[in-house]
Amino acid sequence: MNTMLNSDTLRRQLRFYFVTDDGADDFCALDQVRVAIEAGATMVQYRNKAFDLNRYEEVETICRYCKTKKVPFLVNDHVLLARAVGADGVHVGQADTAPRLARQIMGREAIVGVSVSTMDELEHTDLVPCDYIGTGPTFATGTKADAKAVQGLGGLRDIVNRSPVPVVAIGGIGPDRVSECFAHGATGVAVISCITRAANPIAAAQAMAGACDVSPLSGWG
Repeated sequence: MNTMLNSDTLRRQLRFYFVTDDGADDFCALDQVRVAIEAGATMVQYRNKAFDLNRYEEVETICRYCKTKKVPFLVNDHVLLARAVGADGVHVGQADTAPRLARQIMGREAIVGVSVSTMDELEHTDLVPCDYIGTGPTFATGTKADAKAVQGLGGLRDIVNRSPVPVVAIGGIGPDRVSECFAHGATGVAVISCITRAANPIAAAQAMAGACDVSPLSGWG
């Protein structure tokens, strides 16, 4: 766990968690991040399952932009990439780098998150090095081809009740479902397609910020 990070600060940062979409046509990751942050996103994660080094500059540019806006920037899966660009943290899945190794590489001041979809995964995941859990899909989603079975709000509540760290809900969440997630114990909601594949991404991001009760460009530095 990041011993340098105030728990209240982390909870605020996790509230409106935007994840980039590598499948959004004609909407590059940097523009996605700009739209989300301008609306009020409190944390950003770069996610690209087909990442190669030709995209290194893209990640570096997004990282710099997030720093200017004082919004924490994390990289999904690629721990060495996160370290190389100076990201604020990393998010790993069950089949990715072990959280303990991610912490060792990123340092004690970094934010380390881990995906946990079921109670069995929760039981077998080393949460000592972790700052938060991402759990889902809470609702059905078509964004992530590798998504597991829908856990529902009951599954979210079960994870929250057993987790020693804050829990972020992900999967099929739009502005109309945010309050339900918070009511079932989620510290934050992570969103992708409700913004990136909306007819009007700016309006969609603003609606999500309103549902999460965050202000535009509030920053959490």
